Amino acid sequence: MRTMYRVTIAAAAIGIAALSLTGSANAGNGSAVGAGLLGFGVGAVVGSALAPQTVYVAPPPPVYYAPPPPVYVAPPVYVAPAPVYVGPAYYGRPYRGHRR
Repeated sequence: MRTMYRVTIAAAAIGIAALSLTGSANAGNGSAVGAGLLGFGVGAVVGSALAPQTVYVAPPPPVYYAPPPPVYVAPPVYVAPAPVYVGPAYYGRPYRGHRR
C-alpha cells in the first residue's frame, strides 16, 4: 500500500514539474497531433513499466476426496436346514433305564 502512495506522489510531482516548464501552446501546422501521440506513447510505456507484473505459479494440488464408504451389504444369514423325519426309530438312548 505504501508503494502505491509513493508511485502516485512521484507521478504527480513529475506531472507538475513537466507542466510548469511548458510555454504557451500554439497549434500552428498540426504538430500538436504529433506531440499528443508522443505523449500517449510515453504514458503507455511508463504505465506498463509501473504496472505489477503477472506472476505464474504452479497450480494448486488437486483436492483430495475420500472414496465413498462401501455400500452396506448384509452378510448372508445362515438358516439351519429343517430336521428330517426318519420315522419312529430313535437313534439314541431315550432314558437311562433303557434295555436292549
